[in-house]
Amino acid sequence: MPEVEPEVPDLRSMLAEASRPSASCVVPLKQGLRERIADAEAELAQIAEDAPSRRMGAASPLKEKAREIEAMRAEMAASALTFHFEALTVEQREQIRKDMQSRDEPDETNLRAIAAMCSRVTSAGGVDFSERMAWTDFRDLRDKIGAQTFDLTIDAAASRAGGGEWSVPFSFAASHILGTEK
Repeated sequence: MPEVEPEVPDLRSMLAEASRPSASCVVPLKQGLRERIADAEAELAQIAEDAPSRRMGAASPLKEKAREIEAMRAEMAASALTFHFEALTVEQREQIRKDMQSRDEPDETNLRAIAAMCSRVTSAGGVDFSERMAWTDFRDLRDKIGAQTFDLTIDAAASRAGGGEWSVPFSFAASHILGTEK
């Protein structure tokens, strides 16, 4: 029986399958509700501690406070936007350089890159906003939701999409599940 030579892959075919990294993040815009929810949670715990076990014919203060908390949680969740990012193309990177006109402003450069990488924004209700956000929109959003929240969500997702995580990701969960199949 003749030996079959392994098929040599076509490099150009493999290159045609390449795709840019992408990432997304969900950010509730009404971040100020977080503290109000925490305060209401503390009030709920106090009501539970102080309340008699049952009230005949009266509305439960526990349920009223719980409804208040859930309403604030729903309001915060409804304010969420999902930001979708894709790695910069060479053309986008060059446009940022041209727009910066040789100015050395790392913060502005980063915000311009985030804006260029943001391929779309969707609301919690599924509305897909077609207009692109300018770098100044991201600057203003950062000021509204706070620098750390911005850094941990939007900037981090843009960094992941930018190729900060380029290797094949390992899945502990999948490995564990499939490892216990034997």
